Amino acid sequence: MTTISRASFETDIAPLDIDVQGPDGAPVPDGDLRRLFPGTSLTERRLERLRDWPRIVVRCGTRIVALATCKKTDVELRVPDLAFDPDCGCGHHEVLGALLDAVELAGLAGGCQRIIVMPPHVSPAFLERRGYTAIRERCAGGWLEKPLG
Repeated sequence: MTTISRASFETDIAPLDIDVQGPDGAPVPDGDLRRLFPGTSLTERRLERLRDWPRIVVRCGTRIVALATCKKTDVELRVPDLAFDPDCGCGHHEVLGALLDAVELAGLAGGCQRIIVMPPHVSPAFLERRGYTAIRERCAGGWLEKPLG
């Protein structure tokens, strides 16, 4: 497990802690999964990925506020599951930014040429400012891509 601390600019908000975990890491509690993936978005297939794939977990204090699964292929880092808690009190753009920083760093460290992300529920402009481009295909839906290096 790798831990990266990111200090907060607000003195009353806990710093964000980022953990990069393999499948052997501590399981994410069911309550946190239901909060991050509400309603029907917590499918059996997603649960399998959350158990079996490497993941990045962002905490604000002791609370899990963001989570992503990732898998490296020859040229890209795929991130099919990306969620954050917009009501966490840590600032959802800061939380999502910390999660994306960790994903992008993992992609660079793995020698990936691009990152493929399923779109989270956030303003597209926020992601465009970070270099992500929306890709839309009629039969396959859509995703976001960011070239690296």
